[in-house]
Amino acid sequence: MCAILLVTGFLMAGAATGIAYLSNPLGPWDHQAYDHIRLFGKLGLAFALLTAPLAVLAAARRWLRPWWIVPCAVATMAAWGRLTVFFPAR
Repeated sequence: MCAILLVTGFLMAGAATGIAYLSNPLGPWDHQAYDHIRLFGKLGLAFALLTAPLAVLAAARRWLRPWWIVPCAVATMAAWGRLTVFFPAR
């Protein structure tokens, strides 16, 4: 059951983060694209951070192996990176 919840959370975080990376503004006037990048980046970050305690709990209680924390960390760093480092310049 825990693995199903984690996989669902990872897929939702990955999909939102993927949409954030695929959205590219046409120019500095394309405010709607910037808003979509922020929205889906924040959604991806939120889903990744919501699954993080479950992944840590499952690994600590030895319900699942510790490598289940890795996809959560990758999704968190990817979403955070799109919101900060890889955010398109205006």
